Amino acid sequence: MGKFTVSVAHSLRLVSVSDILSFGIIQTRVFIKTVGEPEDLKIVPGSFIPEDAIKDGFYSKKHNFKLPDVSRNKTVYLENLKKGRYLAFYVDENGNERVSGSPDNPLSLSYEIKGGLYSCTLTGLTVDPDAFI
Repeated sequence: MGKFTVSVAHSLRLVSVSDILSFGIIQTRVFIKTVGEPEDLKIVPGSFIPEDAIKDGFYSKKHNFKLPDVSRNKTVYLENLKKGRYLAFYVDENGNERVSGSPDNPLSLSYEIKGGLYSCTLTGLTVDPDAFI
């Protein structure tokens, strides 16, 4: 039996809006300068699904993903992340680095525990599609 390569979105990182020094989008490209390190989320492989829906000229973002290892410490970590507003950096299905959200229109995190995993969602409303880095 041969090997098949399946391309999926992956490598999800969150940058807090408070860590952004400068941000700009020119056409489809983003230019950003930040302080500190992004939150590198160790997602379940193949579980990250970035979605956009256009309504009344706005892009409604709903990015779903799963995190493994339900524990007290990770639940506290996610509760703290819920309090912030973020830009999401990820690699799309074609290998392009993308940014979702902006300092003016950030994403927020919600989660629930299902089947021994954290089922997480990043949501937000923006005026632009996800930009390329």
